[in-house]
Amino acid sequence: MGDRSFGYSAQVRPFLWVFLVVTPLEVLLVELLVPWFWLRAVLLAFGVLSALLLGWQLWMLHKFKHEVDDEHLWLRYAREFEYRIPLSTIGSVTQGMTSRTLHRTRSVVDATLVLEISGSTNVALRLDAPLQVDLGRRGAHEVTKVEFWTDDPDGMVRALRK
Repeated sequence: MGDRSFGYSAQVRPFLWVFLVVTPLEVLLVELLVPWFWLRAVLLAFGVLSALLLGWQLWMLHKFKHEVDDEHLWLRYAREFEYRIPLSTIGSVTQGMTSRTLHRTRSVVDATLVLEISGSTNVALRLDAPLQVDLGRRGAHEVTKVEFWTDDPDGMVRALRK
C-alpha cells in the first residue's frame, strides 16, 4: 500500500495565520500607546513569545499528520497525542460529517474515540476488536469505534479500504 499522510488542520490553520500576522501589529500598537518602558518591555516579551508559540503550533500541525502505512493508521494532533490503530482491526470505514462540539481534541463517548477539529469529524471507523486508548488524566478507555477529522476524507477512505 505504501505510506500516505493526511492533514487535519485546514480548518484551524487560517485562524493561526491571522493571529501570527496580527501579533506584530499588536506589538507595534503597544509600543506607540503605552508610555511606560517597563510595561512595553513586558508586553513585547509576551508578544514575541505568542508569535513563537503560534509558529510552533503551525509547524507541529504540518509535521505530525495522520498516516496510513501497510499495517497501521496513525491518528495524531500535533505533539499532543498519537494513536496507532492496526488496519487488521478496522471492520468498516465510512465518510460523513458529524458535529459533537465536545470542546476537546480527543474524547471517548459511548465507546467511540472522537478526535474532532472545530467540533467536527468526517471519517468513522468501526473496529472488529475493541482497542484500549489512553486519554492521559482522563484514564484508559475501551473503544469499538473511532471518529476523526481529515482534510481529505475521500483519500483517507480509499487508503483504508485497500
